[in-house]
Amino acid sequence: MNSKVTSSTSQPLTSPEGGTQHVLANVVGSILILGLGVFGLLFFGRSPEVPTDTSRLNASAVAPLVETAEVKVWDQPFHLDIDGEAATYRVLTVGAEVTGRVLMKSESSRSGTFVNKGDVLFEIDAVNYQLDEQRLEARVDQAQEELRAIEVDMGNVSTLLTLAKEDNELQKDHMERMRSLFNRKATSETEMDNATRLELTARNAVQMQQNQLNTLAQSKKTKEAALKLAQAELERTRVDLQRCKVTSPIAGRIVDDMKEEGDYVKPGDELVHVSDSSRMEVKCSLKGDELAWVWQHGQQMNAPPIQTSETAVAESAASGDSRKTDPFKMPNVPCEIAFDFEGVETVWDGYLSRYEGTGMDRATRMFPCRVIVEQPEKTRVKSLKGAKSISPPTLLSGMYVTVRIPIDSPVPLLQVPAESLRPGEQLWVVRDGHLKVVTISLVRVDGDMALVRQEGGLLKAGDQVIVSPLASVSENMKVTMASETSVESPTSSERSATVPQPSATAVNVREVQP
Repeated sequence: MNSKVTSSTSQPLTSPEGGTQHVLANVVGSILILGLGVFGLLFFGRSPEVPTDTSRLNASAVAPLVETAEVKVWDQPFHLDIDGEAATYRVLTVGAEVTGRVLMKSESSRSGTFVNKGDVLFEIDAVNYQLDEQRLEARVDQAQEELRAIEVDMGNVSTLLTLAKEDNELQKDHMERMRSLFNRKATSETEMDNATRLELTARNAVQMQQNQLNTLAQSKKTKEAALKLAQAELERTRVDLQRCKVTSPIAGRIVDDMKEEGDYVKPGDELVHVSDSSRMEVKCSLKGDELAWVWQHGQQMNAPPIQTSETAVAESAASGDSRKTDPFKMPNVPCEIAFDFEGVETVWDGYLSRYEGTGMDRATRMFPCRVIVEQPEKTRVKSLKGAKSISPPTLLSGMYVTVRIPIDSPVPLLQVPAESLRPGEQLWVVRDGHLKVVTISLVRVDGDMALVRQEGGLLKAGDQVIVSPLASVSENMKVTMASETSVESPTSSERSATVPQPSATAVNVREVQP
């Protein structure tokens, strides 16, 4: 009976009409939910309109506010600042000139030590040279004594020669008397022959003494030459004896030392290298435009102008001089060498001396030059921080310095703020409330100041150049200078209260945005 009841209650649930209604209800509900979602998205998903005041943007687009600076005349010399490195003017190699063992090496011959001219650096064993000196002194004495002996012999022979000449004169007179008697037949032929023989013997004695005197004179010359040779060898030995003490040829600093006590040295061996401290050089490089300024300044100093090949040939032919002049000579322009050390600037005086090498450097496309500092110990000190500090007492090799070359420009220059420079060497000039783009010829930039050439009427003193940035620039666009807004009338101020004007802060913030 229970089973019958159960079957009777479950039969309506599984009927076909009930399943169809259930599916239809689900479809209708889904459509309603989807429609409500689309309606809500379309109605509530729209962004709200925010009211904006475009008057400020329109005003700035029409006449943006800019900051300007006045262009001024520059009538002073300007400086070309060039990086350089100090170097030693010359380094001498002190070598051994004699053979021997090093007996003593002084402490002043160590690397980095300053030495004066004549200071003893090394002592080389001089025993052999001392013995040679004694031997040669004895040889000189021997040659001198031999020379004196020859002089004595020459004196003796000269006396004998005088006696022989007197005897010869007597024999000549005797022969003449015998010839006179023989002609008168007063004597015999035998006596005549004896007189002739005696005259020949006397004449032979004179000739022998004369020959001996000539021989002694020649021997004297030989002994004199031998004496000079011995004296020269003695002098050479004494010089070598002095060279056993190696001294510094100049006042300078020892760069490096190569020998120690006990080392055996021979002529030509290097002992030390000494750098000359009496003058210094600065190695630097000039760009093409910088070198042009130096040439122009050199011509203003009454230096000879740089000759072209045509003018040089013409002048050489006119003067008849076959010697060639340097067509690329560096004018000796004075300059300053500055070194910054712990807030203290030390300055030395120098001058441009010459080019280094044959011309332009192929790697850097610059002109290497040398600056000479005649007095590296004479300095001028300038404290940059105002406090007392220590500065280097002299210009040392290896210092990275700044070479300042004063230039008197032959063309007029103008001074503008460095921040007014634009890419492509351009300036934005305000004239009658409009922006003008002016292309200039830049000379140099020094800190917050720049120098430009005054060429034609494109830029002149008193012009206002824009120093503030602008988002976009076009020729003849309207601009408003900040100096004009600061002095506007009260009526304008009241109008600006009703009509919002762009502030400097707002303009600056908007300008930096791309």
